[in-house]
Amino acid sequence: MLTKRGRLLLGGGFASILALFCFLVPVSSGPPDDLRIILDHTFEVYIAPPCFEQSSASNYLTETTWKNAKEKGYQPESTCTLKLMQPAAQTLWSKMQESLGIIPSSWPW
Repeated sequence: MLTKRGRLLLGGGFASILALFCFLVPVSSGPPDDLRIILDHTFEVYIAPPCFEQSSASNYLTETTWKNAKEKGYQPESTCTLKLMQPAAQTLWSKMQESLGIIPSSWPW
């Protein structure tokens, strides 16, 4: 049976390992499902808003969410959109800061 001091040391060691994990280990996170995206229904492609000006979109456009674009099976309109929609490697700490609004999102539009 562990003494009070032993339990304290064990708990402190576990907390230290957990803290290191949160600060050092990167995890991959994709764009959030509610991210704004533009759909071109004529060509069945999606366009990231920062790439819209350089796109060759038709007039049959709607604005929707990333989740809806994935469900429709649309393809990225350009390499610009493809690059912007790639998962980002972040630590759990930076992901938590992003969700609290302390640091900007990897997908700020």
